[in-house]
Amino acid sequence: MDLKCIFALFTLSVLPWSASAAPAAPKVVVKSEVASPVVLENTQDKNYLKISLVGYPLPQEKRSPINLALVIDRSTSMSGDRIENARKAAIAAVNMLNSNDTLSVVAYDSGVEVVIPATKVKDTKELINKINKSIEPRGMTALFAGVSKGIDQVSKHLDKEQVNRIVLLSDGQANVGPTSNSELAELAKLAAKKGIAITTIGIGDGYNEDLMTTIAGYSDGNHAFVEQSSDLEKTFAHEFNDAMSVVAQDVVVVIKTADKVTPVRLLGRDGSISGNTVTVKLNQLYSNQEKYVLLEVIPAKGSNAQSKPLADVNVRYANLSTKQVDTFNEKVAVRYSQSAKDVSAAQVDEVLVDSAIQKAAIENERAVELMDAGKMEEAKQVFSANAAALESLPVSAAPARQKAEASAQKNKDLMGKMESDSKESTRKAVKEQNYNIKTQKNQ
Repeated sequence: MDLKCIFALFTLSVLPWSASAAPAAPKVVVKSEVASPVVLENTQDKNYLKISLVGYPLPQEKRSPINLALVIDRSTSMSGDRIENARKAAIAAVNMLNSNDTLSVVAYDSGVEVVIPATKVKDTKELINKINKSIEPRGMTALFAGVSKGIDQVSKHLDKEQVNRIVLLSDGQANVGPTSNSELAELAKLAAKKGIAITTIGIGDGYNEDLMTTIAGYSDGNHAFVEQSSDLEKTFAHEFNDAMSVVAQDVVVVIKTADKVTPVRLLGRDGSISGNTVTVKLNQLYSNQEKYVLLEVIPAKGSNAQSKPLADVNVRYANLSTKQVDTFNEKVAVRYSQSAKDVSAAQVDEVLVDSAIQKAAIENERAVELMDAGKMEEAKQVFSANAAALESLPVSAAPARQKAEASAQKNKDLMGKMESDSKESTRKAVKEQNYNIKTQKNQ
């Protein structure tokens, strides 16, 4: 039994296929791994259970249709290059879609206007003309109204067999209508219940990164900080590459820890822990990208050569290629040893590194709080300590070592950014990086 990749029980449930030979249905690769699958006898040190989900390859011609709303800030602060680049990015989006896709464009200032009601992308020239005529700067920032109208437009053609998404663009603070994080969070939760992900893109130093990451987080969308508006088209291209590679939706991961195993906390993605049951929901999975659920646990005590259950893992998701609900079930166990050498040899380096990266992200949230309090040197010390901890991890596998070193360098880069850039810019960079770490966003 390979202790580094425990597969005690595997069940993939789909509707029965014809008896005739047919290509295997594409499926998400699900894998459960434990950082320390061999535990030192009679100890109860923290351990980490990782449920990895990797989307199957998806040819471009087989992608699912996209139901997209572009929600664009056209307030006065967007004047100049920003509004021009916003128009260019919106036009680039139109040109990336095809006649199977649905597009709506919403512009908001002191009020909100549906520039393009939800429609199939057929007459691209007419759609582009409407964008050029209507996206002009004026007024204030009714962000709540813009998002709400975007949800309305996507809802008109809501379909679980397509990718339902809003891309929200803003350079400023919400200052018309509801403006609080909690009010916008409720709107994002409503979108999530409908199966709509909201990606938020903030431009420059003036937008509210806490608000934008909150909206993205509750709907399981992406978040990007664009310092220069000239980078907007590139950011849109990354976003559309994601949207066009969705292979699964409505993903639910349920972990039930075994008797005397304590679920301590989730690292990265949010979820719920009720007794011994841990539940995490993901809106979407992407082709050839890994997303994961990482749970810190305290195993039960055990004696030498004994094996004990750690958790039951259940995953279900809507497979967009087969139009079926796939399920995966696995029982995960750990073995006990009196040999510290055996424990060390069995260590799964990648899971250990992932747990360290997620814990560093938690520390970086503390660095943000220190920055807000004007304690800049203390914030730098947090980044420095994170880098040192990641570089000193006891891992030997080359991919894991490279991953740890890359994360350490990102923390060093944040220290450098504090020296060269404004506090506002650094804060946004930290929030973006942390969000991407927690959601395992490919960068």
